[in-house]
Amino acid sequence: MPAKEDEWVRISVRRVVGFTLIELLIVVAIIAILALIAVPNFLEAQTRAKVSRVKSDLRTLATAQEAYFTDWNSYTKYDRGDSWVTLEGWKQLTTPVPYVTTIPKDAFGSSRTNPDTANFSPPYYELGTGDPGIGPAAPDSSSGPDQPMQRAAFSWEMSGNGPDHLDQTDGGSGWDNNNFNWAEWNYPWVQFADNPNAALELVGLIYDPTNGTVSRGDILRVGGTKPAGRVFDVLFGAALGN
Repeated sequence: MPAKEDEWVRISVRRVVGFTLIELLIVVAIIAILALIAVPNFLEAQTRAKVSRVKSDLRTLATAQEAYFTDWNSYTKYDRGDSWVTLEGWKQLTTPVPYVTTIPKDAFGSSRTNPDTANFSPPYYELGTGDPGIGPAAPDSSSGPDQPMQRAAFSWEMSGNGPDHLDQTDGGSGWDNNNFNWAEWNYPWVQFADNPNAALELVGLIYDPTNGTVSRGDILRVGGTKPAGRVFDVLFGAALGN
């Protein structure tokens, strides 16, 4: 009899410590709910970290530009952010005087230049430089060969493509719903500097985290002498401290 009682106790213990199917389903549901809460927050934290890194990179490049200006009384040539083989404006910051040891790449990597095609831009930051009031330092088109520096540059803007991985200032219009040519090789965009419609469009091209972590817009930083016009009032007001 005692042996049977011991066996009954062991069976009862096994039944007590086990989980029922309902209990397992409840645990799985709780884990799923926690995952739904945690994963988006984790992805947003990653995006915020990349945005902070882009802003840090642009601050470093801005410091280098100002040091270059101190020595040469001009900022470097513009740079379209092409492959390192063709980069010119950024290379001027590394040689013959190393104002920076290396040119950082965009934390968001290669970005799409057209949402409808497989066209991608290399992961380098873009740079526009020019002389306020008379146009860019090196007039050019996106398809033509780079031209030599033609005049001193006293204003600059640099940008990363932001978390939407789309270059809003690629220079095109239509496919990206841009009515104005914001290409960096045309900076400082004097052709529509005081156009109120251009100033309004520019607001939507500048990344604003309050619109959502993956909102439209590029991360910009500007410096030098602010050109006249509403466009530059908006640009310098929104991007000067990034």
